[in-house]
Amino acid sequence: MGAFLFSKTLDNSFFICSYSLGDSWIFTKAEEGNKLPTQLEENSTLSPSTSLHTKESALCEFKNDKRIIRIGSHSVFEFNNENVINLTRGSMLLYLEKPSDITIQSDLSKIRLVGKFTIIIDCTSNGGFKIIPLEGKGKIIPDQGEPKDIFRGRLTMVLGSPSRLGNAYDIDLLLLLKSSRLINSFPSALPSMKRISLSIYAQQLSLKGKFNALIGDAPTDENLQMWAFGEGETK
Repeated sequence: MGAFLFSKTLDNSFFICSYSLGDSWIFTKAEEGNKLPTQLEENSTLSPSTSLHTKESALCEFKNDKRIIRIGSHSVFEFNNENVINLTRGSMLLYLEKPSDITIQSDLSKIRLVGKFTIIIDCTSNGGFKIIPLEGKGKIIPDQGEPKDIFRGRLTMVLGSPSRLGNAYDIDLLLLLKSSRLINSFPSALPSMKRISLSIYAQQLSLKGKFNALIGDAPTDENLQMWAFGEGETK
């Protein structure tokens, strides 16, 4: 089954690929239960219950009338409906134009995100997530425990099933902006780029010392890997 083109007003039941770089595939479930692969191209349609697999160095962007989703390399992405998204491997950036209530699921864990924001979500090898807000307001709501506010530059760990929130870490948004392909490797800027820039400006004003940090993987709930970069160092 091939992808088809769509030129009318976008609705919320599917996404249109607005940009694709590298090798990515859409897998559609056939009636007999098999999955039929179609290579992703710009203007391809991603419908509910179809999955997207991105290969090494691949990037892609999907849009509908309320949100933008960018998918990084080595990722497996699927959405059941407009408010339930599966990310079982890799990373994604989610931009919401309007306040929304979205559930993000991995093979092990899940989390609700409520609000209007731009956020990066990374899968960790322990089955959880890293939630990295770039701008906006809202709540991160686990299955167990108290929710946390979405706050620019404050990375929050999502652990286990039922999900709970782990530690939070302040990371340098300017360094993230420079190093993240999900932000800077697309031909068009995010609609929220001005607000992201304001978040960076506000964070830089509040910095008392020069310390840049990006967080790595979490192989287990107790083992958190951190990479830190001082001035003049690069990733």
